[in-house]
Amino acid sequence: MSTINTFLRSYGKDPKTGVVWVSFYVNREKVCFSTKVSVNKSDWSEKKVMITSGDKEASDKNLIIDNIKSRINSVFVKYRLKNKKLTKEGFLRSYNRPDDYETFFAFVDQYKKRSGNMNEQSTMNVHASVLKKLKGFAPDLHFDDIDHEFLDKFYAHLRKVLKNNDNTAYKNMTTIRKYTRAAWNAGYMDENVFKDWHIKRSEASYTFLTEKELTRLLKVYKEGTLELKHHKTLEVFLFMCFSSLHIGDARSLSLEQFTDTSFTYFRIKNRNSKPRPIVVPVSDALRKILTNIVGVRKHGPIFEKLSADQTMNEYLKEICKLDKVKIAKAISHKTGRHTFATIFLRKTKDLTSLKEILGHSELRETLIYAHVLDESKQEGITCFNGFV
Repeated sequence: MSTINTFLRSYGKDPKTGVVWVSFYVNREKVCFSTKVSVNKSDWSEKKVMITSGDKEASDKNLIIDNIKSRINSVFVKYRLKNKKLTKEGFLRSYNRPDDYETFFAFVDQYKKRSGNMNEQSTMNVHASVLKKLKGFAPDLHFDDIDHEFLDKFYAHLRKVLKNNDNTAYKNMTTIRKYTRAAWNAGYMDENVFKDWHIKRSEASYTFLTEKELTRLLKVYKEGTLELKHHKTLEVFLFMCFSSLHIGDARSLSLEQFTDTSFTYFRIKNRNSKPRPIVVPVSDALRKILTNIVGVRKHGPIFEKLSADQTMNEYLKEICKLDKVKIAKAISHKTGRHTFATIFLRKTKDLTSLKEILGHSELRETLIYAHVLDESKQEGITCFNGFV
């Protein structure tokens, strides 16, 4: 425990009065600040280190000074109990930290109200689900409780108790990281706990169709022998395969967004937080599918009266089980976007262009498809075999 020195410092034009200050050392660095308690020099006892009864407000002023010293000591105790090294910067941050929320969840609720219009409702629903898991694990969670050990325990709870897979647990932890970082930036936490805590994540996986599988689906589509519900579902799916879109973005797409060579849209996921136009070139295959969907129409939405996403995903699974298709993969409409990305990268080897077409804000998002480039390296290296 550091020794706290209390002393009177006089300054200004009145040498008869002063302000009570405190000083102490944190890891060999001196910390010195004012208690903002003023007193006449005649009413300050150097021996007892306190304000004497000559000051009518001595009792209250001494109480303020004692509370400040107690608060200083509590910071030292908190760090010592956690076996953490206390620095001057860490002390000042902890000492000056606001304390107007009883729990971490109270802060999160208020933060969500302030920033709610920056996120899509679907995103907020996901966040609500994650926070419900966290509250079930630690209902009275306080800022001071959140450290590396707590993160390890909660991550284990997600995996072992709630049976979340690696990617779900990873996404849950990134959601919590968002709110702990906000709490740290606002001064409610002493440290950014995720700075040195690395989220465990397995290698990203996704389902995509091979060129042969996509060709089989196209053949069935061109034959026009499917039930109407299956034909329309397959039409939407093929549109995903050739446009790179998510189903939500495709639902809101209109003919007015198309030119002869491309179409432009804003990802629903990012339209409030990171709005930027995404330009996607139109291939002959996409143009043909588009013509089949809209006919001679020149205006209005691309798709009209589509079934729910879950319903269409079930229809896709039924299509894949047909004898003339036989695709043994659990596909959904998102498979269309992955199929576009995989085939594009395999044909072009252009990761940067793919990033722009997919609307990714960072290249690391696009790198989940990097295995395609690894395959190309293996194929390309055979060019040296002739030198044996």
